[in-house]
Amino acid sequence: MYYTNPNAEKSRLPPPDFSKVIDFDNLENCLDEIKNKVIEVELATDLGEEYENLFGKCKDGAYIERKKAYLFKDLPGFIFIPNPFTPDAQKHVIKRCLKDFTKHPNISNLDTHYVLPKQGIWELYEKVFNNILDENDKECFIPLKASSINKNNNVRYVDDDEDSILITDPSLESTKSTTTNEKKPDPSPSSTVSILPPSQLIRKLRWITLGYQYHWSTKTYHFDRRFEFPQDIGDLTTAVVKAIDGLGFPDDSFIHKYDVTKWKPEAGVVNYYQLKDNLMAHVDRSEINMDAPLISFSFGHSCIFLIGGPTRDTPPFAIYLRSGDISIMCGPIRGCFHGVPRILEGTLPTYLASNNSEDPEWDIYGDFMSTTRRPALYVAYRLPDTVNS
Repeated sequence: MYYTNPNAEKSRLPPPDFSKVIDFDNLENCLDEIKNKVIEVELATDLGEEYENLFGKCKDGAYIERKKAYLFKDLPGFIFIPNPFTPDAQKHVIKRCLKDFTKHPNISNLDTHYVLPKQGIWELYEKVFNNILDENDKECFIPLKASSINKNNNVRYVDDDEDSILITDPSLESTKSTTTNEKKPDPSPSSTVSILPPSQLIRKLRWITLGYQYHWSTKTYHFDRRFEFPQDIGDLTTAVVKAIDGLGFPDDSFIHKYDVTKWKPEAGVVNYYQLKDNLMAHVDRSEINMDAPLISFSFGHSCIFLIGGPTRDTPPFAIYLRSGDISIMCGPIRGCFHGVPRILEGTLPTYLASNNSEDPEWDIYGDFMSTTRRPALYVAYRLPDTVNS
């Protein structure tokens, strides 16, 4: 991946050493050198009390304080909020990521190669899962954009189950922020892509973009392709931005200062990870406004998150991210390399698994999450008015 020992946290055989991973949920088990650098702080608002409609209502009238956050002395600008979501609130966001956000007009990595139905690939997969359609039915055929069907036009499904796919982020490896209002051509479809049934094609989904759509080739935004940003996700990010206002180190060497009245989420990315996927090191520099915080919500299996410095030569810190955790990058940390080298198998919370008698409609999502997936939702960017006009 990057740095002096790129595969330390990615390795499976032999098992990697997790002793130096920062675990904000289990600080008592961390090394003293880690505990001594952790700063516990209090959010400006209790997310559960102030924003119950977003983060969920506790059952049976119970009250759980959701006002805690953590800073780390060696990472000024990195803010960690341990899971403030109830199980039902997590399920809501996961359903949105899988069923709603994968619909037209949002663009995904699959759009380059396939003529996707406007209702999205998930709805088709759902019909197959519930035995409403058979994968051999013609309704399940999703045509290729390139002419890669064999000459006699027979449709043949190809088993394309890869062991590991390196997923990439829309701003991956960007070296500087570039802006242009010129229209950008769409990438050309590959002639080697296979025709796949919905159950396999859905597992090739790697990312979708929300709001301003992203142009991978130039690592800039399509300013002529601006779609409405989801209100509920926008409200989540606004709640977080307000909650972290004024957080900082006790010696004032770092204080998060951002005018919350300027926050307006206009672009986001949902990354979909399979268990053997990873996100290589990158710096998010595609946004014009680098003063605004970058907010990340993680759901599903736990992962190892690495965050280093402004160059690849800086050894990174490793951090556990669990389902529902929120990580924020603001200030000086916005220009630092970060990535996800490893998804941790067998860490899906039981309330997100399938066969949940309390919520039978969750079965398809639980089955999907249990075997293949960890969605991560990244939201940032308040673009300057000069671009919006």
